[in-house]
Amino acid sequence: MKRIAYLVGALLGGCFTASAQTAETDTTITRNIEVVKEYNPVIREAGKINTMPELKPINTKKITPNYSVWTSSFNPKADVIPSLDYALASENEENARITDHYIKLGVGNYTSFLGEGYTPIYKDSRYLIDIYAKHLSSFGKVDLTPDLYPALPSEIESDARDNDTKIKASLLRSYRQSELSSFAGFGYNAFNYYGYDSFAQAAALNNESVYKGNKQAYTNFDLNLRYRTKDYVGKWKYDLQTNYQYFNNKTKVSESTIYTNLMGDYRMETSSLRATLEMYNIFMSLPENIDIYDFENEENAKNHTIIKISPNYRFESSFGVFHIGVKGVFGLGQGRPGTIIPDIYGTIRLIDKKLYLYAGVTGDYQVNNYRQMTMLNQYISPDIRVEDTYIPIDVYLGVKANVAKKVNLDVYAGYKVINNPFFFVNKTIKKQAFNTFDVVYGKDAGLFNAGINTIYNWTDKLSLTLQTRYNAWSLDKIDKPWQMPTFELDFRTSYRITEYLRMELAYEFEGDRHASVGKESVAMENAHDISLGASYSVLSFANVFLNLNNILSQEYQNWYGYTAHRFNIMGGVSLNF
Repeated sequence: MKRIAYLVGALLGGCFTASAQTAETDTTITRNIEVVKEYNPVIREAGKINTMPELKPINTKKITPNYSVWTSSFNPKADVIPSLDYALASENEENARITDHYIKLGVGNYTSFLGEGYTPIYKDSRYLIDIYAKHLSSFGKVDLTPDLYPALPSEIESDARDNDTKIKASLLRSYRQSELSSFAGFGYNAFNYYGYDSFAQAAALNNESVYKGNKQAYTNFDLNLRYRTKDYVGKWKYDLQTNYQYFNNKTKVSESTIYTNLMGDYRMETSSLRATLEMYNIFMSLPENIDIYDFENEENAKNHTIIKISPNYRFESSFGVFHIGVKGVFGLGQGRPGTIIPDIYGTIRLIDKKLYLYAGVTGDYQVNNYRQMTMLNQYISPDIRVEDTYIPIDVYLGVKANVAKKVNLDVYAGYKVINNPFFFVNKTIKKQAFNTFDVVYGKDAGLFNAGINTIYNWTDKLSLTLQTRYNAWSLDKIDKPWQMPTFELDFRTSYRITEYLRMELAYEFEGDRHASVGKESVAMENAHDISLGASYSVLSFANVFLNLNNILSQEYQNWYGYTAHRFNIMGGVSLNF
């Protein structure tokens, strides 16, 4: 076929654009396809640490669902730690009419396999029952070299195995003005600690060719129930949700979290009053035999409850939109006994549809449970229960501009005070031959960051995005913000060559990172990553894709000791029917 010739030069990267539509208050089923993959800092699609997003059309107006997944290739480390990954919907949900079944299959070097599927089991004007499942695994080896680890006497191969599987079943019942939804999800991630440590060094001294770290596995289970109004019913709007999360690892550390979120909103002519209640009930279980682990912070692993109450007043005027509120946080059994955080922000319309000024004075209290920490860094030591993060003040200012209807520009700067930010440092558990991570805490640290985000839509076929950020920490207890970058850059472009062929390019950079290894500061290699690829529509229901990641075959580390796969490739096919 003539069109298949385009595939020879296929190159893939990633570019992300989200479009949102306002939910209609009728009985028609609409649904945002939540193909969410939890953060896993090691092997992704083509067996590399960083993940390229699957191809997603730019500025599309199609109403058929897009089952792609977007994740940032680098860890969201510069903004401390994200909040728990509960299933709260955004204010502007992307809705799509569900009609298609979806299957995606891929294989790559490093013995990588991808399987993904979605099916609406039942759908009519009121009900939607669907299932989503995904499996991603890699069984390759990574080279540990003296260039990255000077203490190594010679190069040695390390097994870098990873197996990530998840399945999620959902139910949606739509009413005229509201909807009831629920889902149950299961996840299993098995891997080995393949990073550099003293045991890998000893293996190299013994002239061994392959180093095998110990195995670990995480099991997650979710159960969620939610009722919400699609829009205001009269003057009221509600969103009520409860979520149960279970986490367990091979070391028999388990954690159950019951999260409850209740929101009520009362609308007036040009303003509204809203109150949100969030409650985290956390129950811990530790193994009886803890001889091989330190459990130095066992006091952080108590059963406890965190309550967050956030009342606010929101009003609109000809000048803009303003939000005035506070956040009250109360810890029972653990955490802060009580604190009040400001929550004030707004947007001023300088030139309608062209220029806006936004600013805020806010803060947060972030609950850091085991599950969240393993999503951020799966190599964290099993006996580390990270303290919650308290941000008493977060001040930011920015300008958003729309230039010639083609360029969206966002320039911002901010400063936040963080009561106890944590940073990952290398740790080797006694009697165990694997490299893990502990955390150290700062005290009343400050973080200044500034950046520019740009989206350029030259034509319907070509789109470019550029995100840059500079981070500067002020620390008083530790020397450096371990493992976190000072400079970040993310560039992505997408070009639709024909109706059938789409090509993409991405470049990502993280610079000026340092690791704490044995109480010594070690400079980490800057992370450069270029990815290319393509997606080609062979038939109306079938696409083939090819991902080329880390095409310069760069050696860099997401976490010190854990070297990324070099050049890797994955190809496959996706079917809609």
